[in-house]
This record gives sequence, structure tokens and C-alpha cells, in this order.
Amino acid sequence: MSKYINRLLKLPVLYLYTLMLVSYLSIDVLCHVILIDLFKFESVSNAVTRDQSILKIFIYALILGPFFETLLFQFIPVKLLSTYVFFKKKKIWIVLISALLFALTHLYSSYYFIYTFLMGINLVLFFFIMEFKNKGSGLWHTTLLHAIINLMVFIHQYFR
Repeated sequence: MSKYINRLLKLPVLYLYTLMLVSYLSIDVLCHVILIDLFKFESVSNAVTRDQSILKIFIYALILGPFFETLLFQFIPVKLLSTYVFFKKKKIWIVLISALLFALTHLYSSYYFIYTFLMGINLVLFFFIMEFKNKGSGLWHTTLLHAIINLMVFIHQYFR
């Protein structure tokens, strides 16, 4: 497993962003096909934004949301749990806890919970990679990645 991580760490930052965006698109398509088309889950998304102006949604989805969610669900859990010996040796638990916390705050439907859990794994793995690759820049890189993903969703929802 470590040889794959070493390969990832050698990739340029732009390639890592591209890899994570492809991963996001793959998760999006697979969740849609498997959960909605095959198992007939209901795909209710964020009902909180339903009655908000497009400008408020844009500001939250692309600026405030990505920063605060990255801070609360990737940065703080990783930094806090990494102080414990158990979690230092088993980082998979940090990944799962971080993704679970992220998913629990997006509990609009069972489909959306599963979808955001997988996205949470994607984001925390990116955080780990960027934190290790560019010492201390995981928060900013993950916030930017999250904002790019939210921009893609925003464009799809409001301009299709």
C-alpha cells in the first residue's frame, strides 16, 4: 500500500486535484446508478437552500461551506485524533470518523448520507495527501477542492 501512497505524493498538485475531481465524478455517477437507478433511493438534497436567493447559496456553497466544513470535518478531526497513539497507527479510523461526521451533517436522505460519506472519504484522503506533501497546506487545498466540487454541483443545479 505504501508504494501507491509514495506515487501519489510524487504527483504534481494539479494532477492530484484532477485525480480527486475524477474520483468525485466517479462517486457521483456510481451512487446515482447504484442507489437511485438500481435500488430506487430517493435523492433529496439540501432542503435548507430551497427558499434562499441564488447569491446566498453561491456564497455559502463556494466560500463559507467549504472552509467551515473542511475545518470541522477534516482539519480538526485529523489533528485531534492524530494526537492519540491508537489513531497514529490506524489512520483508516481517522478517515472513517471524519467521513462519518461529514455525512451526518448532510443527512437529507439515505442516498445523500451514503453519497456524502464517500465524498467525505475523498476529501479527508486529499487532506492527508496535501498535508503531508505540502506541510500544513491541507486545510487550504481541501477547501479549494471542496469549493470546486460545490461549484460543479451549483452549476449543474442552477444552469442546466
